[in-house]
Amino acid sequence: MPTAVQHPAPPPQTPRVLQPSPPHLCLTVETSRAERIHILLGEAAHSLLTAIGAPTPTARHLGDAARVAGRYLAGHSEQSRCRLRITTDAAGITLAVTDYTTQDDTTGPPPAWLPVARTARLQPAPAPPDAQTPADRINNGLDLHRTPDGHLRLTYRTPWPAP
Repeated sequence: MPTAVQHPAPPPQTPRVLQPSPPHLCLTVETSRAERIHILLGEAAHSLLTAIGAPTPTARHLGDAARVAGRYLAGHSEQSRCRLRITTDAAGITLAVTDYTTQDDTTGPPPAWLPVARTARLQPAPAPPDAQTPADRINNGLDLHRTPDGHLRLTYRTPWPAP
């Protein structure tokens, strides 16, 4: 007489969901300087990042970084125009605010951006990470560069948030 053999059922196959890869983009906004240019730069950064699908907290944070950078640029540069550039790659998002707009970036070598030491910025030493406010994190995360002829660039880099 045949006997029944029980085999454990194979675990159900879960459908494989592919995570969309972050977009690889370079978005640039260039404008004449105005009294409240920092607000324009912050709103432009927030809107562009929201449009490409960045999470709301990331878009808001980088919008704040663009505002801080724009305010610094307005107070330290005499140039008549400024540029906001957002570049994304698989690892994260880079935001740059600069007064260097005299050359199309595709026609020649980029300018020689030299880092400005934090001590040269006359800023106090950063607070420990757990004691920092969001504004402290932005100020400490902005990197200031200068060309030999005096142009300014502030950059901020942040990774994509975990899904």
